Amino acid sequence: MEFRSQFPLLATNPGLIYFDSGATSQKPQAVLDAEVAHYVECNAPTGRSLYPLARNATEAFAGARESLARFIGVADVDGVVFTSGTTMGINLVAFAWARANMSPGDVVVSTMAEHHANLVPWQILAEEKGIRLELVRLNPNSTLDLSHLEEILERGGVKLVCVGHVSNVTATLNPIDRIVEMAKRFGAKVLLDGAQSAGHMPIDVTKLGVDFFALSGHKMLGPMGTGILYVSPDRFDEMGVMFGGGDMINRVTPERAWFKPMPTRLEAGTQNVAGAVALAAAANWLESFPGGLRGVEEHVRMLGDYAWDRLVRIPSIKLLGPGPGSDSAMSLVSFTFDHKGASNRHRVRDMDLAVRLGERGICVRSGVFCAQPLVDHFYGLEGATRASFHVYNTLDDVDRLVDAIANRR
Repeated sequence: MEFRSQFPLLATNPGLIYFDSGATSQKPQAVLDAEVAHYVECNAPTGRSLYPLARNATEAFAGARESLARFIGVADVDGVVFTSGTTMGINLVAFAWARANMSPGDVVVSTMAEHHANLVPWQILAEEKGIRLELVRLNPNSTLDLSHLEEILERGGVKLVCVGHVSNVTATLNPIDRIVEMAKRFGAKVLLDGAQSAGHMPIDVTKLGVDFFALSGHKMLGPMGTGILYVSPDRFDEMGVMFGGGDMINRVTPERAWFKPMPTRLEAGTQNVAGAVALAAAANWLESFPGGLRGVEEHVRMLGDYAWDRLVRIPSIKLLGPGPGSDSAMSLVSFTFDHKGASNRHRVRDMDLAVRLGERGICVRSGVFCAQPLVDHFYGLEGATRASFHVYNTLDDVDRLVDAIANRR
């Protein structure tokens, strides 16, 4: 089936091929309708005012939380915190949990493959609080070196392991079941960055056994500035606060404040209620895709496998990541012609390639993808070009991309 017609931006630009969903996805009409309908039909404060319109808004906000809890396999909706996206979710863990529960010398483990959002907060906390940050090495094919993770855990002192579910550069699909088992064996908690997995595959955080899970709405067909952080009920009593303000308090005196329980203690101020409603609509749209989220996963993997198979035949191309197989989600393919092994005849800067493709109506991303330790330090590259896929892409789109690259001169 063809789903492009359900996405207004693509339907009104028939010649456009959008391969930048790893940065932000397009939105189906159902999501846009849900956000507009909230403003038109029940825009009012939530949780405080008592008139019928406000009660309707409060119910809509609660319904969105329930839908998103179901989407990630959560029974206790109090574990679903609304955020502006994965970056905010990870920062909430850093500054509302780790700052309250970690001491100088305690260890946070991340990896060399992480997005800056899963590195920089820990670097800040290390400087502020004296915790130590250890990074897991990568194997030559960019998968995690789990023996190095175990070595770090065996040294002791590890309180939290932070890892991406799917790499935003290589599409590496990390073995979360093994990572969780290792971390729990040594008493460490686990934070999973789901920015590149949510909306691309089924997610059940209860089965995964993680303590925290963050996702971004705008990468899963939802609005920009939306997301959720899952907090395991086992961590509820350990959560501090990050932001102070209205709605997250039970009582305030001139001297101090008493905070509400989860999730409201982490949702200070006026929330993006219309965005939350639209994000729930995006989750519902994905669940209604043929085959559900498993169908989405299979469609995206088909595109990624096909793109890799065609791209690898182009002279002087360097493809990043493990490639087709169980180690990769194949939701994106990153490549470059600007590397030491490329011939002068075929070499082209990634920025120039992205501009040329854009002039042909093909939208890709170039740069380091907010992952400099991976692109720069691991691969030794100044950048790369990335094509990332979603439900509105087709094999014909991939053919047009590859043909444009092969005939770029």
